[in-house]
This record gives sequence, structure tokens and C-alpha cells, in this order.
Amino acid sequence: MSGPYDVIVVGLGAMGSAALYQASARGARALGIDRYQPPHTLGSSHGDTRITRAAIGEGEFYVPLVRRSDEIWRELESGSGLTLFHRSGGLIIAPPSASATFHGEEDFVEASARVARRHGIAHEVIDAEAIKRRHPMLKPRANDRVYFEPGAGVLRPERCITAQLDLARRAGAAIHTGETVTSYQVDAAGVTVTTERGAYRAEKLILSAGAWMADLAPEAYRAGMRVCRQVIYWFQAEEISQFDPEVFPWVIWIGDTLEEFWSAFPAPRDGVAGVKLVTEQYHTATHPDEVSREVTAEERDDMYYRLTQPRLAGLRDMLIQAEVCLYTVTPDEHFVIDFHPASERVAVASPCSGHGFKHSAAIGETLAQLALDGETEFDISAFQLARLIDERE
Repeated sequence: MSGPYDVIVVGLGAMGSAALYQASARGARALGIDRYQPPHTLGSSHGDTRITRAAIGEGEFYVPLVRRSDEIWRELESGSGLTLFHRSGGLIIAPPSASATFHGEEDFVEASARVARRHGIAHEVIDAEAIKRRHPMLKPRANDRVYFEPGAGVLRPERCITAQLDLARRAGAAIHTGETVTSYQVDAAGVTVTTERGAYRAEKLILSAGAWMADLAPEAYRAGMRVCRQVIYWFQAEEISQFDPEVFPWVIWIGDTLEEFWSAFPAPRDGVAGVKLVTEQYHTATHPDEVSREVTAEERDDMYYRLTQPRLAGLRDMLIQAEVCLYTVTPDEHFVIDFHPASERVAVASPCSGHGFKHSAAIGETLAQLALDGETEFDISAFQLARLIDERE
């Protein structure tokens, strides 16, 4: 048996890599374990770009997390020499009364503006004509309302993970990749984590396995962590410079139904040489080991012809790249950040539901505090594990 460690982190995606970095930066003896070789395309923490915004319409309790994350991204850029953030601005476009909710809010434009006003975040709420004048490639409907946040932008997820793992390693963390955790046991003196290769001993354990969390979480809570398959597309641009982050913002399009939701992303010059488009589906659940990784011609055509072409000019009917991504979704679409119900030696984290990456740096810090200190700087009461049972009753 190897160890002892102060903390073991299981899962080294967005949250786990951040937790390992934060724990090791504090001088903790830390071990990180992942079944694959992060960053990779098999989970939830990839896709070249991820949206970040300060006015979190999903709930004001997220604002401290995203603001602290923004500080940490800057620290990581300085420590790693990598560019992790591109300021592009961001647009949320929706009709006045969308019947489809977005991350639990019926009027996401107003919800975002309300949070922005309360927290002094620069923003505008403008109409469709104003957006067409500023960004002629966009084709909103006449009655669409638009939330614009000039300080928003995109993160580079693979680089964020790489930076945190590299800095954790420099700080002394051990990192085991290509190794699958099969079980863990808690006793009065610590935690034993067993993998297909051996066993490891630690004072504390952080479970942050992303789409595999349901396999490791307490059984009574697993039904509250549904895994939904998503697809990321990159289409060829007529002129890729028109989608540079310096001139093109990310765009969240909220239609009249959930099936009309999609997003477009700016294209950094050193990223995938195409324009990234995504949609979301939550009606069909899967298991990460059984999910179909094939992107069908029907899916591709639906993205381009039904969703994109009526709303966005400047794209060619040519798919450059496509990847499958996994969202772990809770019933209320909020995160799980809590102690294991059986022991405070184990922290459980499932901060996903399609809007987690922007918060991940601060969540990693919070998980390190939870494991090493037994308490956190930020209020995480909204993310209790117990509610996953309450909401199903």
C-alpha cells in the first residue's frame, strides 16, 4: 500500500485538476488519479473553448465562485506561461417570454441583467436591431432581447487542466493516469483508495470523477446524477478572422423551446480552425462507458441547417471536427459540493450540469479547503448532496 498522503483526488478533469493544484500549492502531500490521460476528449472538460461570464443568471450564489476563478486564471497564466482566457464579450439572445427554461431560469436575459445590476457588472440589455448593427453576421428575430456582457470571454479548457496539473506536479503532487479507481473505504484513521493497480492511503479523499461520479457516489444519490450526451461541432468559416475573439463574442441562443437552444463561440487563432457550435439535450441519459461517440449525419445536418443557418451567416456547409461531450446533470441543474454523508474524510463534487467549467478554478480551491480545513471560504450550502434525494421524493 502506497502513502500516506494528506489527500487523494480521484478524477483530474476541470475540478479535480484544480483541487490537486490547490492542495499541493498549500504544501499538502497529494495524489491525483485518473482513468485516462487528462486533458482528454472522453469526459466533460474539453472542447477548445468554454464560456465564462460574471453575471451568473443561474443564481447569485455562483458570483463569488466565478470572480475568484477569474483571479486564479490570471495567476495560472502567470505561473504557466499559457494563455487561458480570451476576452470576447458575450451575448445571450432570447425572445421576451421563452417557454424553454435555460439552466432553471425562464427569462435568462432578465435573470442575468438582474445579477449584473446587483453586483456592479458592466452590461447592456439591447434589442435585435442593435445587435444586427454591431454584428451583421447575427440574425436575431425582431422580438429578441439581448443581454451583452463586454467583460465575458472564453477559457481554453485543455490548457487550464494542463497548467494546473503541471503546477501541481512542480509543487510535489504525484499524478497517476491511466489508472481506474475500483473502490474506497473510510475508517477512523483515514481513507484507502483501491485501483486496478494497487491501494493508496490518505487522510482525506476528494471524489471529482465527472461523468463517472455516479459510480462512486453513495448509492442513494446516484439517480440524481444523470449523464447526458452532447455534441460539439466545428464548421468551416467563409473567413475565419470574422470569428476572432477580438471581434466576435460568444452567443447563447435561447429559442421558444429547449430544442431551439444552441451556442456559437469565437475562434481563437491558435485553436481549432473552425467555428464551434453546440446544443444541449437532457431527455436521454446514458453511461459514460456506453455512450455513442459517433456523430451522425443527421445530427450534423440538424445543427447546421435547422439551428445555425437561419441565425448566423459566415459559415460553410463543411464540418471540420466533431466531438462528444458528457454533462452530468442534477434535477435542479445546480452543483454538488459537499461531504460524503457517511464521513467528512470524503468530499464529493459534481459541479457540472453544463455550466461548471467557468467556476472550476475556485471550486478546486473550495474542495481543497473542504478536505484540508473542514470548512470553506464561500457559502456552499446551495450545493448540498442531500437535496438530490429530497427533489426526487
